Amino acid sequence: MTFMSPADPPTVEDNGPIYDWSWFPRGMAKILSIPALILLSAFIGFGGLAREVGLPLEQVMFMVPLVWALPSHLLLVGGIVTGLPWPFIALTVMLAAIRMMPMVMALVPEIRAPRTKPWHLFAVSNMVAITPWVHTLAVASEIPRRGRLPYFMGFAATMMLATTSVAALVHQLAATFPPVLMAALYFLTPIYFTMATWKTTRVLAEKLALGLGFALGPLFALVVPQANILVAGFLGGAIAYGVHRWQKSRAV
Repeated sequence: MTFMSPADPPTVEDNGPIYDWSWFPRGMAKILSIPALILLSAFIGFGGLAREVGLPLEQVMFMVPLVWALPSHLLLVGGIVTGLPWPFIALTVMLAAIRMMPMVMALVPEIRAPRTKPWHLFAVSNMVAITPWVHTLAVASEIPRRGRLPYFMGFAATMMLATTSVAALVHQLAATFPPVLMAALYFLTPIYFTMATWKTTRVLAEKLALGLGFALGPLFALVVPQANILVAGFLGGAIAYGVHRWQKSRAV
């Protein structure tokens, strides 16, 4: 099994090291970027939420890097609070994580080097989340092929460590924070996710899918409030895909 096409021509990089690890600390340094700081602020809210629902510190520190997606974290905590059976909680988190699959598929062609092993890509796939994903795709063209995977690993691994530390610290200190401040910090995350996702859109179909999702979400909330996001996302994506296929057929 290989992630590279047999037709891919060899490059001068084939004779050198697989990766340029000098890019790893450069990825780590992006912990001070605006996207990373916004995500860290969101985990301030999550640390407080985890304390409020009674999760012990060790469980919080275990689940942050293992699940590594804030929406899935919230679903996991929500399932625990409502007393759902563990199989249903696991299924819910798994379904929420399916959205990561197309993100991984989009990232792999950008970060693989000429001699990247499949297991290298499998190893970093659990590090994929929207913040390191969006950032890496945005700067990939400016990084040599051999430096892209180390850069992504440096940024994502540092983010994992930092968010785990922040959530653990706030879990211990949450009682001293005003509730309004916690809510405001948490609300920064959906705002950033929206702006970052829009920035990565390249074709009309992507912009249309995002716009339809926003437009249809509130409408379906009146009809199917418990599944409005799922229905709006599916319908908006289907319409956008149909438009994309129609455009391709006209071009042909």
